[in-house]
Amino acid sequence: MNKLNRYLPDQRFLILLNRFIVRYDESECNRKKIIEDAYLFCVGYFFKYQTDYNNPHLAGSSNIIAVLTSALLSPNFQTIPNTISLERVLYFYKFIVEYIVWNEYEVEKTFRKHKISLDTSNRQENHKLLIKKSKH
Repeated sequence: MNKLNRYLPDQRFLILLNRFIVRYDESECNRKKIIEDAYLFCVGYFFKYQTDYNNPHLAGSSNIIAVLTSALLSPNFQTIPNTISLERVLYFYKFIVEYIVWNEYEVEKTFRKHKISLDTSNRQENHKLLIKKSKH
């Protein structure tokens, strides 16, 4: 990911999502599997790198649509080098959004599960830090 550090967060997100989709596409997975796993990728990326963009007025999965759409509409989209083709992200964008809209219960359940997992992990890390500080 070091080479990607020169890109802005929305550019990095699209580049990584594109790599993810292209690899799945090349492995001849069916479209449904690519879409479901692309959504999981978006959720994981969102929690790891983009929680600052969380809109508390949106459902969790709607935040994923918002971040993905924002990245695609960003003026930074135009500054991604021509050597990186985001054609597959653009093609799968519609399917990812449809998946989120038509599978509301399932995608919200996935989003909450990852959020709980991250919150638990953060609490454990904070607890470890407190114990470490108290020993010194």
